Amino acid sequence: MNAPAPLADLSPQRHIIVADEDPKVVTFIVLLLRQDGHAVFHAYDGLAATELAFVIPHVDLVISNTRVGGMPGIGLIYQLRSRKPDLPILYIANIDRSTPAIEAKLPRDVPILREPFTPEELRRVVRQLLTGTEGLRLDVNR
Repeated sequence: MNAPAPLADLSPQRHIIVADEDPKVVTFIVLLLRQDGHAVFHAYDGLAATELAFVIPHVDLVISNTRVGGMPGIGLIYQLRSRKPDLPILYIANIDRSTPAIEAKLPRDVPILREPFTPEELRRVVRQLLTGTEGLRLDVNR
């Protein structure tokens, strides 16, 4: 998969945690965001994601999917928000695993990016979350 040219520099370097158990999706997201100059950390399960989020001095964004090893993505999101209520989070809705019932439980400020998505769609929503840009649609693929 060819990724488009990186977005403009968002200096200083941003710290992003990707919590996902699908190796193909993780590799795609991590490589794409590292191309853009971000420090990207892969959490293989919910425990690793929470430990990273609470140990790294400043986390700018967490990207979680429907299921993270050991827990549902929604559980991870609420666990993170219990200690970091202002932490920006992006929810990736997996095909055939995310449901309207699950998505209805998400905090109102957590946008949903539905699979499949393009590099441009991911970059756009990440940029909006990192810069606090207004106009972010909660379901960016609807």
